[in-house]
Amino acid sequence: MLPNDSLNYDLVFKHAKIGMALISPTGTFMKVNSTLCELLGYEQHELISLTSQVNIYQAQIDELVKYGQTMESMNIDQHQFEQCYSQRSGNRLYITMNVSIVRDITGIPQFYFTQFEDKTLLRQMGSMLQSTERNLNENEDSFRQLLDKIPQSVFITQNGVFLYVNPAALRLVYATNIEELIGISTRAVVDESNHAALYERERNHDKDYPLAPICYLINCLNGQQKLVEGFSLTITYEGKRAVAGIFKDITEQKQHEEQIMRSEKLSTAGQLAAGIAHEIRNPLTAINGFMKLLRTSDHKKELYFEIIESELKRIEFIVNELLILSKPQASHTSNPLNILPILEHVITLMNVQAALNNIEIIPLFTMTSIWIDGDINQLKQVFINLLKNAMEAMNYGGTIRVTVYYNAYEVQIAVQDEGIGMSPEQINSLGRPFYSTKDKGTGLGFMITQNIIHNHGGAITVESVLKQGTTFTVKLPTISETEEYM
Repeated sequence: MLPNDSLNYDLVFKHAKIGMALISPTGTFMKVNSTLCELLGYEQHELISLTSQVNIYQAQIDELVKYGQTMESMNIDQHQFEQCYSQRSGNRLYITMNVSIVRDITGIPQFYFTQFEDKTLLRQMGSMLQSTERNLNENEDSFRQLLDKIPQSVFITQNGVFLYVNPAALRLVYATNIEELIGISTRAVVDESNHAALYERERNHDKDYPLAPICYLINCLNGQQKLVEGFSLTITYEGKRAVAGIFKDITEQKQHEEQIMRSEKLSTAGQLAAGIAHEIRNPLTAINGFMKLLRTSDHKKELYFEIIESELKRIEFIVNELLILSKPQASHTSNPLNILPILEHVITLMNVQAALNNIEIIPLFTMTSIWIDGDINQLKQVFINLLKNAMEAMNYGGTIRVTVYYNAYEVQIAVQDEGIGMSPEQINSLGRPFYSTKDKGTGLGFMITQNIIHNHGGAITVESVLKQGTTFTVKLPTISETEEYM
């Protein structure tokens, strides 16, 4: 489902000079811009629907999702890698993928904001440079004539000093003539914040290691700063070993990306602020009204005080849930845990409340130990929340089943109720701030549960049928059997 605030992306998508797409964590195009459609040769609806005509891209998307999952596990929000695509015409494209994870306020990935940079021309020029260098047999004049015609910026360096720059490179750094750069150190152009990366690259060159694509912040001669991206080739120049770097200005592209990320954060913050204002305004309105009645009344009304106290507790509850949600859950202390005693403890704790509501909680697991890595108190909170939600959905009593499945890689804990169930629209809305299927629910409890499970490397899924019940399934990675910690 496309995020509600996707309209924030329309302006940037429309005017971006590079291909852009929003790709879901499940591996589908959610939104693509016209530049990407032109690049690949397909219409927008064809890419989004992934018809059989364009399913050749599914392998690339699956690879992108795997990169995204690796980024999540390493707590990295941005990454760059290269992929090959085929245009509708059959031409082969070399694309640099710039992937950013866009998360909701709980840290759960919503989608991958992906930029498709066509590096085919750069690749071809790189191959042309290598081919030309071999064929020209050290003919430096012809070699420089070729470099002068290349539209990308070319810098030739030796031991970190500029030997040659082409006209495009002069324009990039706002130099008026080649003498302004020849003989000076690359460190005079590359910003100090990138000197460590520059030093590492020079060292790799000396050791004949492959030189991967690189991004630098550079200081132009007019005082302006730019972001450039490119790659390097080892060549022979004037009879000596040197490095040719081919670079492209990506300053505007990065500004577009930052604009999109700012729009996303502002929109999420706005949604949360609106939800908080709405939830707290209602009890405050009630309190204000009853305070006015008390002022005009000659006698104390015990009912008024009870209502005021109830509404104040409601505000306190909302604030406490927001405080829990704001805590950095990722900083929990992980220890080897046997998940089964935790489940048994929570079920025993909730049995009294269940019995009062004519509900029976049935544990359906017989194994003695399943080991995971986690925080015992946070996991107890997850299963208490799930059992409370299940009981609140069952107005006329019934049975709640807690079932455990496991294999060598993960354990699945399913909490199945016989309650009123949810529609597909309600399921899709779960996790939004202040959305709840309960009359007095805040929706924050499920957000907290999602956040805890995500920070334990797991996932939570929901299946529901109206008037039949709902099943919440928590999936957590298992570890090898270890000495009992509890």
